[in-house]
Amino acid sequence: MHSEGRSFIEEARRAQIIECAIDAISTLGYAKTSLARIAERAGISTGVISYHFGGKDELIKAVVTEVATLATDMMVPRILAQANATDALRAYLETNLAFMRVHRRPLLALVEIITHARGTGGGPGPYAAQHRTALEDVERVLAWGQKTGEFRRFDPRVMAIAIRGAVDAVPAELIVDPDLDLDGLARELTTLFTLATRSTT
Repeated sequence: MHSEGRSFIEEARRAQIIECAIDAISTLGYAKTSLARIAERAGISTGVISYHFGGKDELIKAVVTEVATLATDMMVPRILAQANATDALRAYLETNLAFMRVHRRPLLALVEIITHARGTGGGPGPYAAQHRTALEDVERVLAWGQKTGEFRRFDPRVMAIAIRGAVDAVPAELIVDPDLDLDGLARELTTLFTLATRSTT
């Protein structure tokens, strides 16, 4: 069975709509992306989108989930394959930037959503839950390193915010400079946070 009892054809249609939404948001920007623009790219009517997603808000949430899944599938196996927290932190930083290189359009679509999408009634935006998860993932690696003595004592949440802040600053630079050296940047960020976290004893 497919998720929520959907058929293979329904799953394929949903995937097509999400892909067209990513394409539209990444090229037109969030504000100019309407269901009509997405439907045009998919070669369907807006009614078909509404049937599968109910409206733009649900579709945007599906886009965020899809991009997060792409990132998780690329990053998690390599991080979990590391034998120690120091290498896991390195893998975390390297795979984050590798994702930005490999999945440029989904990344740009996500940046547009984070920047412009608002939650209903002024509540958290569609990326809020993913942001919390990203911080918690870094905190787990940092706590691992502190437990093994690889990392010095510090507040894992504060360090996680600093690490995520550095990573999250990269897409804005990519927009300005599409040829940004992501490999070189990954090396520098790895050096920076290895020095910041390592135990001095």
